[in-house]
Amino acid sequence: MLSKSIQLLALLAALLPAVSAQGGLLIVQCGPLTIQRGDPIVSPGKISSHVHAVNAYYIDRTCDYKEGRQNCDNTQGAIAPPAGLRLVTGSPLRRTFDPSKFEDRAISHVCLDPGQDSVEILQSPCAEMRTQTYFPSCWNRRDLDSADHKSHMAFPAIGDYNGGVCPESHPVATVSVFTEFFYNTRQVKDFNRWVYAEGDTIGYALHGDYLQGWTDQDRLERAMATCTDPNGADDANCSLNVGPNGHPGEITAQDPEQPAPAEEVGHNGKLDKLPGDNPVYYNLAIAMLARLIILY
Repeated sequence: MLSKSIQLLALLAALLPAVSAQGGLLIVQCGPLTIQRGDPIVSPGKISSHVHAVNAYYIDRTCDYKEGRQNCDNTQGAIAPPAGLRLVTGSPLRRTFDPSKFEDRAISHVCLDPGQDSVEILQSPCAEMRTQTYFPSCWNRRDLDSADHKSHMAFPAIGDYNGGVCPESHPVATVSVFTEFFYNTRQVKDFNRWVYAEGDTIGYALHGDYLQGWTDQDRLERAMATCTDPNGADDANCSLNVGPNGHPGEITAQDPEQPAPAEEVGHNGKLDKLPGDNPVYYNLAIAMLARLIILY
């Protein structure tokens, strides 16, 4: 039995509810659509092995492959993610960190007060904590998904995980997808009790799932072209500025297509055990054993 003092962090899954924009970013900024053991990419229509929370936004920092190109200066902007695109960044089974791999460095934890970044879950007091994931932004031009939900996309070949020139194998630059979740941790006394929903207390298993769910691709592309000035969606030229008095319309509540399982996931307080009975591991040796058990 786990201690009732355990602090549960839901892993990230990026879908697209409501939109605003500012400072060169097109932001999907609202409360999570749902927090449940659901995963429409890895486990569509089924109960997932661990809890996900749902939210995201876009950044234009990548450019198409071109022979001899070394940077993205004076290049045409990246395209909007194509309709129906699905991809995953990171992995719930990752138990190690390799600083040479873009995918590993694309996932991190940030303490906003005081400023502190870490690939691992923060272990020292922090007033506000943020978890964040960058998705690969180079597309192979053919596939909207792949067997591992990753191979059809790639990180830049020149640059870094968050922007640069695409590789020849994945020549089309899409606007980068970036997710971040904020946690008010001012009242937390023990920062050694954090655990992700699949049992990870280290932080390497943080990951994100992305499903491009816009039903109107033209509207998404117009928004990316017109709503990224400093005034964002309040700009008079923003295509989403369609509400009363020259302001964007109001956000409307939506229900997920797959109802949440009838189980407690932490909405009403602390948990005795993780949803799905996932084992908690506190060091890499136990983590690797847990991974072998999961794979078996």
